[in-house]
Amino acid sequence: MIPAVKGHDHPTLDEVRELFGRWRQNKRRRDPIPPALWKAAVSLTGAHSIHEVARYLRLNHNALKSRSHLTDSIAFVEINPVTITTECTVEMEKPTGERMRIKGNCNVIELARAFLA
Repeated sequence: MIPAVKGHDHPTLDEVRELFGRWRQNKRRRDPIPPALWKAAVSLTGAHSIHEVARYLRLNHNALKSRSHLTDSIAFVEINPVTITTECTVEMEKPTGERMRIKGNCNVIELARAFLA
């Protein structure tokens, strides 16, 4: 469990590194990282890059990246195609990791439907 830290909501890089250090001293050879430690590491990705956190905590970059995407909030924006008259950029990502970027003034809704189908 992550100890409560006075003064801020999330632990710092150094605090999480210390938690991982204590866990690594006591773990057996193939013990998985506890969910509470993963949660602490993911909480750092809001203020630091995934690369920086993974390197500092000696974690697998891809494992941290996949866990941090699970916590990303998804924003839904209603688009009225009649009001789109200027050039815009729309980016979409599927849960599988596929991405699409649309730039220009085109029928965004139809492209989104085709991409997400």
